[in-house]
Formats: sequence, C-alpha cells, structure tokens
Amino acid sequence: MKDDVVEAAHERQRLSVLHKQLIISLKFHHSQTLEQIPVEMAVQAMIEVWQACNPSQSPKD
Repeated sequence: MKDDVVEAAHERQRLSVLHKQLIISLKFHHSQTLEQIPVEMAVQAMIEVWQACNPSQSPKD
C-alpha cells in the first residue's frame, strides 16, 4: 500500500515537471504565434498535436 502511494506521488511529480516544461517551451518558442491566434485555435492545435503523438489513445471517428 505504501509503495502505491509513493509511486503515485512520483507519477504526479513527473507529470507536473512535464507540464511545466511544456508551458515554458510553448511560451519561449511560440509566444509570437500564440499572441496572434484565438485561444480556441491554440487549444485545437494542441489537441491535434497530442493526437498525432498518441494515435493509440486518440478517439476514433
């Protein structure tokens, strides 16, 4: 039980780090583009990229 709790905490920490890295990368490398498009379009682009990187988890049409 304790191992499961520790493992879950490590996974949350790992995902938090990845989340922060993605934010930094988007802000640093794509801020000019993000300033010029609506938030809905930016979110849709992120969804499309995620789906391209995770085809086995993407919803089927």
